[in-house]
Amino acid sequence: MKRLVLLAVLAAFVFGTAATASAADIKATGAYVFEFVWKDADFQNNADSSSKFDVYQRLRTKFEFVANENLKGVLYTEAGTSTWGQDPKNGSDITNWTLKAGYIDFNWPGTQQNIKVGHFGVALPAAVGGSIIQDDEAPAVMLSGPITDNVSYLASWVRSDKAGVERNESSMDLWIGALPVTFDGVSVTPFFAIGGIGDNYTTGDAGSALGGLRAFNATTSEEVDSAWWAGVAFELTMFDPFVFKADVNYGRLDADEDTGDMSGWYAAASFAYTGWDFMTPELFFAYTSGEDGNGTDDLESERMPILSNDWALGSFFFGGDWGLEGSVDSEADGSGMGFWVVGLSLKDISFFEGLKHTVNVLYAQGTNDDDILDAGYNTSTNPSVQFGKTLLDDDSLFEVDLNTSYTIYDELTAYVELGWISADWDSKWEDQGIDTEDEAYKVSMGLAYEF
Repeated sequence: MKRLVLLAVLAAFVFGTAATASAADIKATGAYVFEFVWKDADFQNNADSSSKFDVYQRLRTKFEFVANENLKGVLYTEAGTSTWGQDPKNGSDITNWTLKAGYIDFNWPGTQQNIKVGHFGVALPAAVGGSIIQDDEAPAVMLSGPITDNVSYLASWVRSDKAGVERNESSMDLWIGALPVTFDGVSVTPFFAIGGIGDNYTTGDAGSALGGLRAFNATTSEEVDSAWWAGVAFELTMFDPFVFKADVNYGRLDADEDTGDMSGWYAAASFAYTGWDFMTPELFFAYTSGEDGNGTDDLESERMPILSNDWALGSFFFGGDWGLEGSVDSEADGSGMGFWVVGLSLKDISFFEGLKHTVNVLYAQGTNDDDILDAGYNTSTNPSVQFGKTLLDDDSLFEVDLNTSYTIYDELTAYVELGWISADWDSKWEDQGIDTEDEAYKVSMGLAYEF
């Protein structure tokens, strides 16, 4: 009943506004996605953590209320991701109806200086695979605009987390600055992000704001003193059709106790050839620092803290799938930090109109010393170490993906994704009582209506 009331109120708001607010043009866009997935990707024998076959759906609708070219308001709703059959009465559980974004977007009168206020997508600059630190919706105030013909700026304040209700003592704010510099054939974007930490903000609170990741041997009660990140995104196109991209990021979190400290870095590069109409080949490489193996002798974690990212290479282990639940997405909660990966993607292979294929082949290996298991492995109390996501330096995997899309209409696309992983796990996982399995697979197919 509550869901019906919510839908009725939303419909009344949207159509009532359309009838009365003649000064605003209303533009509706969205993406309705349905995915059928056969998947076994927990790398464990006899694991009962999930069913092999499920159907998922997600309905996103964005309304833009445009007053003029310099002013608009945005309301962005999302129903899902829902799993068919979870609610026997309705066929799917759509109780997770959320406001994905809602904000005002305007230019200061007579200028090109843009201001956004509300809840919207906030992403740090990145060139390869998306930002591995922050790329998600968040409540924020953002200012951006040109300084000269070649230099612009971005400045933002983000309320990343508010763990308590007493003043701001248990909150985390994020201050972001970026300086995009663009010339013919080259662009460089340095950035920084500084965390403003409340006096009583602890590593337990940071478990939600920092992607679920904290130092592998930290307790949940250690107060966090500071956090910061810096990096640069680089793109070189002057030798077109050869395109080179690169990212370098560094991040640090300091706590009252050494066991809560984290610091690490990330680097990535890609090299693509865009001169063919029928295919775009791309080589890629990425590296993130891992635990150094000193165990309890060195209490600081060497993995870079992350916030809420949307980073992916390939389309299975590291995310990047077209749909909703068709990947492992190992780095999203931070537990997968500490790896290197190299691979090749053959993108947008097309010999027939409307039909495209992408092939990914990659090899990944961990950079975390297995001493992190000696220091204690318990995912219930510390989610920063998870089998099947955290890669030790003796863990490795080989992934092959074959993805196909067919354009039925301009707005309607059918997808089929096939993924296979062959893994080799460190024997220490079995010492922890885990019955490891060396292969994972997925078969994902579905429809996406984008309007």
